[in-house]
Amino acid sequence: MCGRFVLSNYTEVNELHNVLIEPSYNIAPSHCTLIFNQEMIPEFSEWGYSPTWAKKPMNLINAKHESLDIKPSFREYETCVFVADGWFEWKINSTGEKYPIFIHADQVIFYFAGIRNGSRAAIVTIDAHPSLANIHHRQPMLLDQGEASCWLKNKQKISSSNLLGKVKSYPVSKYVNSPLNNDQRCILKTETE
Repeated sequence: MCGRFVLSNYTEVNELHNVLIEPSYNIAPSHCTLIFNQEMIPEFSEWGYSPTWAKKPMNLINAKHESLDIKPSFREYETCVFVADGWFEWKINSTGEKYPIFIHADQVIFYFAGIRNGSRAAIVTIDAHPSLANIHHRQPMLLDQGEASCWLKNKQKISSSNLLGKVKSYPVSKYVNSPLNNDQRCILKTETE
């Protein structure tokens, strides 16, 4: 869980944070993406965390909240937040095939809790809220702007964000499976395959 996400609402990003971005409908691991550091200053960071001691990049894209202060990989991390307006999960249908689901909050921007070191970052995940558990058993730690400040300042876990009442989902085509595809077709609703 969370292997792809979306940051397409460039107008809202500019209005809220005075940052210009290109819309992206298929952010994949190793892509450079907008985050905010502990001081809520915008930066562009590579999605894929590696411990400082690793001889080769480990490219950890997700970090379980419950292991942050236990695993050696996450020593010396700083909190950050990823800016997003949706993410994808893959669900298995009745024939055993995986198909992508787009999860969003009416495409308004929100934040994922994250950790970083240097110019690399990972999304923090938690057990899925009951409203999302039928899609996947894990989810990004979803945050609104106020909750993002709580995460950045004191690592406060938010299990049930204020945003969850707005979250919607629908199936999209396998077009999103290729990280080379990065346009509005990635988030177009389709029938399940």
